[in-house]
Amino acid sequence: MRVRRWRGPFVGKSIRIVLAVLATLLVAGCVTPKFDNGATVRALNAAPADLATPKSVYFVTTRCSDDATAGAPGTAQELFRKRCWDASLNDADMHRLGFGMAEGGHISCGTATVSVAPLAAPQNAATAVGTPVSNDCSDGFDALRRAVLAAPCRCALIFVHGYNTTFGFGLSRTAQLALDLSYEGVPVLFSFSSGGRLGDYVNDTEAAELAAPALHRLLVALSRSDGAVAPNIDVIAHSMGARIVLRAIVEGDAPSLRYVVLAAPDVDPSAFLHLAEKAVPHARRLTVYTAKDDVAMSASAAAHNGRPRTGESVSPTVTQNLPGAEIVDASAHASDPYAHSYFAESKTVLDDIKADLSGTPAAERKPLHCDRAGPSFAVACRIPCPPGGTCEPSLYARLIHWLLD
Repeated sequence: MRVRRWRGPFVGKSIRIVLAVLATLLVAGCVTPKFDNGATVRALNAAPADLATPKSVYFVTTRCSDDATAGAPGTAQELFRKRCWDASLNDADMHRLGFGMAEGGHISCGTATVSVAPLAAPQNAATAVGTPVSNDCSDGFDALRRAVLAAPCRCALIFVHGYNTTFGFGLSRTAQLALDLSYEGVPVLFSFSSGGRLGDYVNDTEAAELAAPALHRLLVALSRSDGAVAPNIDVIAHSMGARIVLRAIVEGDAPSLRYVVLAAPDVDPSAFLHLAEKAVPHARRLTVYTAKDDVAMSASAAAHNGRPRTGESVSPTVTQNLPGAEIVDASAHASDPYAHSYFAESKTVLDDIKADLSGTPAAERKPLHCDRAGPSFAVACRIPCPPGGTCEPSLYARLIHWLLD
């Protein structure tokens, strides 16, 4: 007797998820090389004169920096060393930069210079990161705070990267953002121990959770007011980095921040609303950028049993407790391969972030189209497709969404 196997709807869904993962891995070899230290990062808006001098970037990181040769077999030192440099033992540039792929158990600080290549640079031109110089930050980040107060604007831009990001790429992106945004203050990278590998999503999630207290300490230390002196601290967080930022703002003694930008936040919408309601009072403005065709958000939703992510969209009708917040739909300008890095790779979105950080509210920023459901609701906006422009998602983005939906 022939026994027919039952094929429930979950079988088809599973097959589509597998195909989506394979498609993601296929394109990943083109857009996210293993241990990418940021050589491919390009400046979009910065003037050639600004790119002629390497950009100095401060960094604060929870990454490990273990001796790659230390540790007898079976010891804790060997365990830490192997985890720190897991699968990257032949990556000379990662070792040169000095910070690996695992949680270090402490906070490290320092500076590095970054030479950012212009958009028109040849394909073989590289954005280059100089060897970092370490600073002691056991004194409550006093050296960094002094640097912020010495800036004409008494301000700092803290960039918190997301998943699948190496230390070098984070430094490159921070420098590029500071240059393209013409930011007058001190650029600071906060780097948690992301492995910089496509398959490390779960590991990166754990690393992000472990890093949130360190970011909280940094934000509180830099934003505290000493009498009449109060630094202006701005934050840009990408993807998984948005989780760390929201947690760092709402837990413990709250920092006092100026502008907070969450780009493609990889956060469950209900968790986002709970955290954002608590975070909004501690920032002059909270701005969230979303894109409905974001491939990374679609893949994350699949990994979270189909639950959507905030980075795909936020319905204005659920933001009744987010006065002063802005939700900007950037779908029309999410043209990078994953529709996920548009915050740094679209001139239009960069211009909007620049206007945001300069103090201009969304209702006054061009070419945004904005609406507000009520005085206690977030302002809901979209960046329209330019006249005569083509703003359809790529075939790859449409394929991944079909496979995962």
